[in-house]
Amino acid sequence: MAMAVASARRLNGGFRRSGLARGPVSALPPGGRTGWLACGLLLAGLTAGDAASDGPGAQVRFDGTRLDISLDAVLNAPLAELNAVMHDYDRFDRIFPLVVESVQLGEFRDGVGRVRADIEGCILVFCRRLRHVLDVRAAGRGWNSAVSVPAASDVRAGHFVWRADALDAEHTRFRFSGWVEPDVWIPPVIGPIAVRRTVQRSFADALPRLEQEARERAERRRRAPDGAGPATLPAP
Repeated sequence: MAMAVASARRLNGGFRRSGLARGPVSALPPGGRTGWLACGLLLAGLTAGDAASDGPGAQVRFDGTRLDISLDAVLNAPLAELNAVMHDYDRFDRIFPLVVESVQLGEFRDGVGRVRADIEGCILVFCRRLRHVLDVRAAGRGWNSAVSVPAASDVRAGHFVWRADALDAEHTRFRFSGWVEPDVWIPPVIGPIAVRRTVQRSFADALPRLEQEARERAERRRRAPDGAGPATLPAP
């Protein structure tokens, strides 16, 4: 739910070069006409690939300020276990490739709890670690929601919703949508295209991971001596 992205609003605290160099960097290619040609070819390749960046059921848009995500997929996994995985806030790194650490900050009260996700990603040679704190409202049925906490995050604002509905005992429809405005700098021109592609690939990788985690959880439940297995949803 908390994806790693960047906007072009500020220079301080932006992406850094991978390796030893740190701090804001110029997006200009280093070598005159040769550099511009290489940059142009790279941009052309990214643009060509960007037209196909929306896979079946997934759409990702980024205009340099706001990232919009929409996803609608049918997963080969039971509803209860899929819900359990999505509410396992301390293990988002097992599902979302860009998440390097996540943690639930305290107990849920009145159905709302605070969750922190640390995200790390690179655009070309520019890398950035971004902190995203959200207030999550967990629902056993219907729509769950998460609202960004800008004061504790590297984002200006954000809001996400998702839900899972059983189609049958082994298949679940999973819907996710939302938007976020990151408060970090990225290289102009190429940056927004690369962000869209990075986030789209992350979601494409996350879906089979989500499905696999849910199926493994269901199998552990079936093999448990009492048939109970792990709890399916954290208590609000």
